Amino acid sequence: MEFQISNDMLFSDTLVPDVFICDIMPSLPSDCVKVYIYGLYLCKYNKNISLDDFAKNLGLSTDALNAALVMLENEELIVRTHTGITFVSVKEKVLNRLYRRKEESTPEEALSNTQYNQRRHQCIQSMNQMFFQGSMPTSWYTFIDNLFNQYNFDEDVMISLFQYCYNRNALNRKYIGQVAASWAKRNITTHIELEKYMEIFQRTKDLSYQIAKVLRLHRSLTVYEEEFVDIWANQYGYGMDIIELALQKMSGKSNLNFRYIHKILTDWHNAGLKTKEAVIAYLSKKEATTAASKAETAVSAEKVPQKSNFWQREYSDDFYEKLKNSTFK
Repeated sequence: MEFQISNDMLFSDTLVPDVFICDIMPSLPSDCVKVYIYGLYLCKYNKNISLDDFAKNLGLSTDALNAALVMLENEELIVRTHTGITFVSVKEKVLNRLYRRKEESTPEEALSNTQYNQRRHQCIQSMNQMFFQGSMPTSWYTFIDNLFNQYNFDEDVMISLFQYCYNRNALNRKYIGQVAASWAKRNITTHIELEKYMEIFQRTKDLSYQIAKVLRLHRSLTVYEEEFVDIWANQYGYGMDIIELALQKMSGKSNLNFRYIHKILTDWHNAGLKTKEAVIAYLSKKEATTAASKAETAVSAEKVPQKSNFWQREYSDDFYEKLKNSTFK
């Protein structure tokens, strides 16, 4: 006894995986999309067709069809043999990339992995709703999973990472990867470590804004300049009151030189100066020492005999007259 349903081709459907639409189709030329969808249709009915008829039905030249098949093969969407074309299951491809089968595990490992995977799954689903309105491309699942494995971020840190990039209108994988690498370089893996870092980061940002305002730059500091500010604020422990004293040293200079300012502040730090009052006292003492040294140099210079600095004898006219007469006799 056979069970079957009568399907008219006009009312049937060809299923196209959403993963193809979201992750693959945007980067494919239109000819490749046409060839892929028509190929799925042929697979559904197990049709035999020549390449010439294939091209003709799509309104393509044979060369254009071959070029599209080559690109689809390079994308690992199809496998071509001498007997025909096999369409690869893109859903199975993604599944194999996301999950690796483990043959054996202890009950404790199984329980731990289940809880671990549940937390991560909940985290990713939350991110999907928060940042992608429930339509996150499947390639992002792999990207996020790799970030978890590479940097050992807690779930809270991962969500904060995406929120940070989202707030800066830079929710793309390149920028997210750069920020993630920067956080990992600072050994940030937990939310507590992230909070400490963000406190330091905010202190640097606030000081950078104040410095730009004092210098009337009408722009934000560059990353290079902010690296100096980070050292002044978080390594030297200097606030704007001390930094402004160093900025005053730039008065009268035509070019802004953060390296010069950094040298001044480093000298103060190495001298153990921690407060504005200590810096002012240090500068006053230094100025007094310099003034005394200049005065001592000036006195020493006065004691050195100078050219023509001697008394000259004066002679009368009679002396010259006698000298003249004695010479020419």
